Amino acid sequence: MIAVEIIGIVSALALPAYRGYVETANMTKVAANFEQSVRVAQNMFAKDRTRVAIGLPASAPTDTEGWIELLNKADTQAPGGGPAYVASTNKKDSGRGDPTSGAVGVRWKAAKAAKTDKKGKTKAAAPAELTLWRPLYLSLVEQRAKITAGSIEIDVQRTSL
Repeated sequence: MIAVEIIGIVSALALPAYRGYVETANMTKVAANFEQSVRVAQNMFAKDRTRVAIGLPASAPTDTEGWIELLNKADTQAPGGGPAYVASTNKKDSGRGDPTSGAVGVRWKAAKAAKTDKKGKTKAAAPAELTLWRPLYLSLVEQRAKITAGSIEIDVQRTSL
């Protein structure tokens, strides 16, 4: 009887600690996937600048699906299951990664040339841009990385739903 009580007490103390360990490991995995995707994107943009400078065609993906395929090459899984990278939009309630599985959100916007409208106003050109979202997963804050050929901007988007 005493042995059963001791086992009960030990398991009551160990179970919350184990859950905390699993949550921390899962949040670390999401953060690592996000940081890895930022590094891959930076390297791909730098590689393309070099290729174009020496007269070769650019080799970076030109759509969201292509970037997801490139990032998922290592077949990395999100902590909650499924692929580590998913297509995203900029909608607040959904579409900024997957807060349930911990998948990082990916969105590609193609470059836009400068335009002059009918009134003679010129709209500035916009460079191609890859946006990555670290989702609101467990107690992680949502981060967004906007990456272009010449810059990277990482900022906190939301701290809770």
